[in-house]
Amino acid sequence: MVATTNKFSKQKIDSFLCATKDSIPLWVLGTEELSHQSGLINTFEHLSGSSGLFTEAGTALSMLTWQQNPLNLSAAKRCQKFNHSLLTEQTCRFLNHLIEALRPEIPTEDLANLLNAGDQALVIRHLFPLLRGKDGLVWLAHSWDTLLRLGNAELAENALDLVQWDEDLIQLKQRLKSQFNFLYCPVDEALVALKDLDHDIWSLWMDYIHSELLLRAGKTAEGREILAELWKNNIWNLNWGQKLHGLLKPINTAHALDRSGEVAVLLYSWNNGQLIENTLKNVSESNIGNARIFALNNGSDDSTGQVVRDSHALFKEGHYKGIQLPVNVGAPVARNWLLAEPEVRKSRWAVFLDDDVELEENWLEELLATAKHYGNPGAVGCRITSTGTPRSLQSADYHLFPPGNGASQIEGLTEQVRVFDSCRNAFDYGQFSYTRPAIHVSGCCHMLNMEAIHQCGDFDVRFNPTQFDDLERDLRAALGGFEHIYAGQMRIGHIQHSSLAKATNVRSMAQVFGNKIKLESKYSEKDLNKLFAQDLTLLWKDTYSKWNEMSEIL
Repeated sequence: MVATTNKFSKQKIDSFLCATKDSIPLWVLGTEELSHQSGLINTFEHLSGSSGLFTEAGTALSMLTWQQNPLNLSAAKRCQKFNHSLLTEQTCRFLNHLIEALRPEIPTEDLANLLNAGDQALVIRHLFPLLRGKDGLVWLAHSWDTLLRLGNAELAENALDLVQWDEDLIQLKQRLKSQFNFLYCPVDEALVALKDLDHDIWSLWMDYIHSELLLRAGKTAEGREILAELWKNNIWNLNWGQKLHGLLKPINTAHALDRSGEVAVLLYSWNNGQLIENTLKNVSESNIGNARIFALNNGSDDSTGQVVRDSHALFKEGHYKGIQLPVNVGAPVARNWLLAEPEVRKSRWAVFLDDDVELEENWLEELLATAKHYGNPGAVGCRITSTGTPRSLQSADYHLFPPGNGASQIEGLTEQVRVFDSCRNAFDYGQFSYTRPAIHVSGCCHMLNMEAIHQCGDFDVRFNPTQFDDLERDLRAALGGFEHIYAGQMRIGHIQHSSLAKATNVRSMAQVFGNKIKLESKYSEKDLNKLFAQDLTLLWKDTYSKWNEMSEIL
């Protein structure tokens, strides 16, 4: 357990924020993504001589990073290094045993090929015998995340039981079982199982998961109270602070639909008849007030055209329009076609939805209330997750790195447009359930201010058939003076992966690379430095405001 050297106070908050803004300005991007965590830990260590606040933040973050990734050998070593003098004898002994058990090397390339095949029968045939062996824990360390993602609860649970657990590492098994319970079991079962963990070893992770489970159980006050105590002792945790502020001062959705008649909901689809049928039904069953719906069949040869024709019956008279195109014109053109509809041009807001989403009942209320709260920004988006079990994040809180940060992924191309993907397909533990400014919001569900469309233009058709067209429009609007808001308090389920994530063959990857080159050619280094600077300025302003508000409330 990490000792806290300073009590919670407004002075401590001001000191930490001022010192961090001056020395580690990119801290404000977040404290969840693993590689960013590692960079922050190293920087906190480097600056520890200048402030005890940095020492405190570095030790606590190294502890949390390992507790979140208990099978990660590097994270365990880093935790041991930074917390050695602060840990109890029991936790020191546990970490020593774990590090020693994870040292053996195994042929990870062969394992990766096996797991990536996604054939569960092959996993049982080839991996399970290895889990029973003397290096079973090492094999589990390199396969546990994928085993959880296969969606077969019995497979993951059996894998955990096959390992020959050393008595000194039983708490590791309990920690992995608690993760499994969170992802696969009812909330009440997960809460009961969490009690089997040793709080001395798993303190930060255990308290956060306890808080999140209570929130999901509808026990908001109890969950908020635990999170408040956790954040007060760890004000360096950006994500916890953002989430806590949203719980203390939630956005008011009362009367959000009073001006819903100014909203146009836009969908387009190509050969996804069953999916868009389900999505349109979902839209009709949600709270959309007087919003109008426009659905476009993008040259499909399946049932999509019939679905688009017949869906008028789902909505109020005069509030639905189906559009039929004879050929597939691609995503940017389909979007522009919808935006060109006269009724859409006269709307105040245009909400694009993918044809394969699952909506919460109050989704439009949350978007409209967020837009009002932030003074009618250029776009509002939300948290996008998978729809199955376990639930993982597809899109969340997007920001820019400064141009030139990192190596190029395309040989011969100097990549300047670098988006910080803060969630990186992590499991959804509620760690991005907050609202704040963003440089870009997911195109899966984004509500566009039509004023931004009129002033800055619609989607660039050069990004046909898809990939980067929504990002490019957001960057262009941001250069035009429009802010964007990530409304992570609201979640939308996305049945398929993004087109970018689905690009796995040579043809699709070539399309991605081609559009990335187009994106790079549109924005100068000066433009990107301006975008990065204004994004960072908005984030720091938002963080200062929220941290100071919480210092007065708590």
